[in-house]
Amino acid sequence: MITSSGPSQNAFSGMPALTENDIIEYVKERFEEVKQDCTMGNLVTFHSNNKYLLLAHNQEKVNALGNIVANHKKIKTAEVIYNYENCLIETLNCTPTVKTHTNVLMHIFGFFGKFLNQKEKKTILRLIKQYRKNQVSLGQVLDKIEPITYQFNNMYLVSQTYFLLYADSNNDSIFEKYENSHPL
Repeated sequence: MITSSGPSQNAFSGMPALTENDIIEYVKERFEEVKQDCTMGNLVTFHSNNKYLLLAHNQEKVNALGNIVANHKKIKTAEVIYNYENCLIETLNCTPTVKTHTNVLMHIFGFFGKFLNQKEKKTILRLIKQYRKNQVSLGQVLDKIEPITYQFNNMYLVSQTYFLLYADSNNDSIFEKYENSHPL
């Protein structure tokens, strides 16, 4: 479950839910690590791991970030990282909406939908539709989807910070769990 400000309760555990601000700060801190190491490889990994979270903020800006990472003009790494940071901040300043989250959920579903049976597909799509209609929380949808990413061993999806939007109630620190399983 995600809130826009201040702590709320995670619907599944009674523990405080992560706020959008918590996640944004976490992403900014990870980017500071990229800046300190200042390699294109680290920037590519950062962008890959955060793509869906950023997509929930603004699709056009994610496309711009992707173009910066691609570095078609072959500019120096430090300048690429500087340009990326400026666009990253602009992206994170855009507020995610139910519509943008629904778009992200459909993108994620596209990765594994073909591997599901009809009943499983209908269940996930129904849940996404219920989210779009504000009948279930984003956390409830991600709670159902996240285990599927592991089931099909899709490391691209498993590494997405987007799943931080659903804090694992069995772990005191979702950030620590993520960092241990997905190093920069």
